[in-house]
Amino acid sequence: MSKINKRGKSPKVGRLKKNFQFQRIYRLGKSLSTKNMILFFKKNGGHDNNLGISISKKIGNSVQRHRLKRIYKEAFMNFKDVVKEGFDFIIVARRGAGHILYADAVNDLNKILSRGKLVR
Repeated sequence: MSKINKRGKSPKVGRLKKNFQFQRIYRLGKSLSTKNMILFFKKNGGHDNNLGISISKKIGNSVQRHRLKRIYKEAFMNFKDVVKEGFDFIIVARRGAGHILYADAVNDLNKILSRGKLVR
């Protein structure tokens, strides 16, 4: 059951796709990190959150990179009801994250979001 926000709707998570969107957050946003990931975030002035995921070719082949992308996306969706609204997020996988498990991704994200006071 998802939590209802001020507008009477469940919080939405959009996607960041364009290079200029990523560059703006890298330049103007803040970052927090763990052993396996870096989270960049910046207020976007809206009501919805947006998520972008960046995984370098240094992590592994395309199968590993896409698996990691799915894991991080699903882990973030677990927190969509408790994350503060109006932020753009970028998850950057670090080199050691190639064989990360879903539970580890959730734990890392939980640590970062709590440390950054991004949870309601």
